[in-house]
Amino acid sequence: MEPRIDTNLAIAGEPDAWVHSACILCSNGCGMDIAVKDGKIVGVRGNAAHPVNFGHLGPKGEHAWVANHSKRRGTQPMIRRSKSEPLQPVGWDEAMSFFVQKFGDARRQGHQNLACYNSGQLTIEEFYALGKFWRGGLHSANIDGNTRLCTATSATGLIANFGTDGPVASYVDVDQADLLCLYGHNIAEVQTVLWERMLAAKRSNRGRIIVFDPRRTPTVTQGADLHVQLRVGTNVALMNGIIHLLIARGWIDRDFIAQHTVGFDELEAVAREYPPERVAGICDIPQAALETAAEWIGTTPRMVSTVLQGFYQSVEATASSSLVNTVHLLTGAIGKPGAGPLLMAGQPSAMCNRESGAGGSYPAYRNPMNEKHMRELCDLWNLDYETFEPELPKDILTMMEEAERGEIEFLWVIGTNPLVSLPDQNRSERIMRRLFLVVQDPFIDAETVELADIYFPAAMWGEKKGCVTNADRSVNLLMKAAEPPGEARSDFDIVVELGRRLGFQDKDGALLLPFSDPEEAFNEWRKVSKGRPCDYSGMSYDLILEMGAVRWPCNERHPRGCERLYEDLKFGTDIDQCESWGVDFLTGRATSRAEYARHDPKGKAFLRPVHWRRHPNRTSDAYPFLLITGRVVYHFHTRTKTARSRVLNARAPQPYVEIHPDDAAKLGITTGDLAEITSPNGRWEGVAMVVDTVRRGEVFVPFHYGHGAQAANQHTWYARDAVSKQPHLKSSPVAVRRLSFGQPEPWLLKRLTELDGTSIVPFAAREFDGTVNRAVQA
Repeated sequence: MEPRIDTNLAIAGEPDAWVHSACILCSNGCGMDIAVKDGKIVGVRGNAAHPVNFGHLGPKGEHAWVANHSKRRGTQPMIRRSKSEPLQPVGWDEAMSFFVQKFGDARRQGHQNLACYNSGQLTIEEFYALGKFWRGGLHSANIDGNTRLCTATSATGLIANFGTDGPVASYVDVDQADLLCLYGHNIAEVQTVLWERMLAAKRSNRGRIIVFDPRRTPTVTQGADLHVQLRVGTNVALMNGIIHLLIARGWIDRDFIAQHTVGFDELEAVAREYPPERVAGICDIPQAALETAAEWIGTTPRMVSTVLQGFYQSVEATASSSLVNTVHLLTGAIGKPGAGPLLMAGQPSAMCNRESGAGGSYPAYRNPMNEKHMRELCDLWNLDYETFEPELPKDILTMMEEAERGEIEFLWVIGTNPLVSLPDQNRSERIMRRLFLVVQDPFIDAETVELADIYFPAAMWGEKKGCVTNADRSVNLLMKAAEPPGEARSDFDIVVELGRRLGFQDKDGALLLPFSDPEEAFNEWRKVSKGRPCDYSGMSYDLILEMGAVRWPCNERHPRGCERLYEDLKFGTDIDQCESWGVDFLTGRATSRAEYARHDPKGKAFLRPVHWRRHPNRTSDAYPFLLITGRVVYHFHTRTKTARSRVLNARAPQPYVEIHPDDAAKLGITTGDLAEITSPNGRWEGVAMVVDTVRRGEVFVPFHYGHGAQAANQHTWYARDAVSKQPHLKSSPVAVRRLSFGQPEPWLLKRLTELDGTSIVPFAAREFDGTVNRAVQA
């Protein structure tokens, strides 16, 4: 990909300073500089020397910085002492004292009476401090991140085959690949700059791209050579069909399999039951498409596969994602240039959440059931192991169900907006209204703040310092460019101060969180991660600034980082190295140490077979359509940042529903009409877009929009994958009808051209009218 400096400035002339940073509006981690004038952020430009993006920026990266200047930023803490009162502004001392009082009241009922739900957008220093606060101070497993909703399966899918978390391939491998397989990954919209990089690789390598997706997304129209448009809920059947063909037609590396894997015989026995004619019927795809995909996969040694929400947000999430890894193991396409699976993250620091122990894992991918790992962690934190109480981490939906039963009373929400993003919105709202709720967020009008008993105003991107790790393990350093508004504080400062006020100490009476600045926490994290898969021990702020980004592991063996994992073909499956001893794909039953010891692969990778099963929540006469939820290129999560950009919001100001023309004809719906979607859980209404991006019997609604009748999560469920606990957001039975006739507005017609194949220019390469925007060659 050729360098190009994408720039967006709100001033004429040059700023006072350009400050090193990275975009945090997807998981790509594009390097950028922040323009500062008179102490204010006034724009951004891409960093042409950055190894991730070479100066390119996507639409959100170019335009969402204006959110820092929103008049709805929180500038002082607020509390309410009873549910019947409105939030009232108070000083930090009063707000924190109220937090400590309520935290203490709940803790006296047991440490599992409290829960924390955080983000995929904090820095590694903030996540590490928070994880140490919760696991080392409170000794609780009730902490999770909103990464549970987007990429928890990335971790469990990797652990299933390789023993530990950690994306295997890197973007350098994307550059060198001859075949790119995109499984449930609408990369043209969700990682626009990486998509440009893929298209550049396709051109230079004369390669191919396969897209496996129920929707004909812009990824298909802009660059796919083959689109396998499978039925929702059939991912495992698809993967078993590909594996069947690879084995039957001799497109596997039997020497590699014998030397570096375990479980082939069991896998072959299961795959034998998925001949192409059966899989074509289950997935409702042409048999020729399946056979072509398998042939390209089986005959292309330099192959990179990416996986995202289309596979992750499903009850078969871990199973199907693991089978993508299995394809690479069967063909030997791993651990070498241009080859490997890349199970993607969706958020800018989802990797940091997983690494640090602030979500569904313990720090540095340690196994909470492994006494050796937990004793090591206690030594590093100077805690008494006998009172440490390591526990299997809990997911947010399990905690919500416990709260619904009255088993959790206190919830601290940091940097996320669960009232909009959690499934089954009406149920989730009823549960949150029962809790004592603390919300820590940059914006006072985020929907979840309405339910808060304490509100802490938080600094955001550009207003604090720290590191974020992208989807291919590249660690970026975000420098502070401006002060936060009013009395807002960084999440790091809030967590450290609350830890001090709560009296969290190590076994010698010293502060558990002794940090005076983020770099001190980063240096402690380097020590905690040393020797583990996500090893930061050789990393420093100076090295990151020098290189632009550094991929872990970074240590004595890899002093400037590591492009890809497992080049030595030694996987992290040893019994005292692995992050987990395994979980049954279908039941979620955890494997014990004794069970694992009987089959310890000692550094070989697992080939884990699994049968396809029908999804829950099938259609019926009352609810004959399946609703798919997802994202649009112009918005991130619940629009708390992107909706504040006039440029971005004008392109997608309200939700819409994609309906296949044949279904629309039966319902009497045309583009621009007002449509209603109903389900047993709720009601949605919005404009209709008649387009054949979706299959017959399926409809699509973006999930970004609000609370109430605009929210796609009115219809989703708490059903989730047995292993990753990731919610089943891609398949909800609904009914659709026309509410009234209407005419399509200009934004809807523009969106239609983006989806129907009329416009095939990658989004990151487009200019947006009405802005001061320069894109120049570096």
